[in-house]
Amino acid sequence: MSYHDDKFYGFTNDEIFGSIMQNKRFCKAIIQAVLPDVNVVSVENIDAQKELGTKSDKRSKSVRLDIAVKDQAGNLYNLEMQVNNNHDIGPRMRYYQSSMDRDTLDRGEPYTSLARTYLIFLCAFDPFGKGKLRYSFHLYDDEDKNIQLKNNAENIIINSKGRGTNDVDLLNLQKLMNDDKIEVAGVFKEIQNKIQEYNDDPKRRNLMRTAELRMKEETAVAEKRGREEGREEEQKNTVKVFKALQPNVTVS
Repeated sequence: MSYHDDKFYGFTNDEIFGSIMQNKRFCKAIIQAVLPDVNVVSVENIDAQKELGTKSDKRSKSVRLDIAVKDQAGNLYNLEMQVNNNHDIGPRMRYYQSSMDRDTLDRGEPYTSLARTYLIFLCAFDPFGKGKLRYSFHLYDDEDKNIQLKNNAENIIINSKGRGTNDVDLLNLQKLMNDDKIEVAGVFKEIQNKIQEYNDDPKRRNLMRTAELRMKEETAVAEKRGREEGREEEQKNTVKVFKALQPNVTVS
């Protein structure tokens, strides 16, 4: 029995994102749109779904990077597509950053050998509700923002629902994420045409459909876990309050 599916699968689809980003020319264009001040001469290496983790310590949570990129200068880029807002983007970026750092520094090497890293989250939502298209984060002194802790790490969030830029490439990236038509010829138009080719390919469509179903299942599991953790926390708080009111009563 054949399955008819008219849905258009865009850039935010897991399968499409991975396929597009493994094209070095497309990958470079997207990185440059996010980081216009960084001169990416060439993309040397691209790893899709790269898993990072400490195999020797099974208690450690592993991380699977959507797209890990290395340029000609040895700079590292991790690009993550975030479709659902799980309200954990800060801790998530912290853990991804630490995992990247551990992966780039061998035992015995000085900390100065750490590669310059760019952690880029492409979000189909605004995690801060401020309406900005591009958020960029560094470490600064709390009282004097002129003092920066130069750790060679930058965290960037692209909010596809944001505004506030005249940068053509960044606006084209936004259109790509929102499935809006790109009119002007260029690399982003080529990317959009390639996405249409993927949608016209029955075998590709099956992969894209599977990726979307997997994403929905993972979201459902995460939401269920969140509800369960919320109930557990509520029960613990109830017990604490009860004990405070009845100090001589034992609660099992």
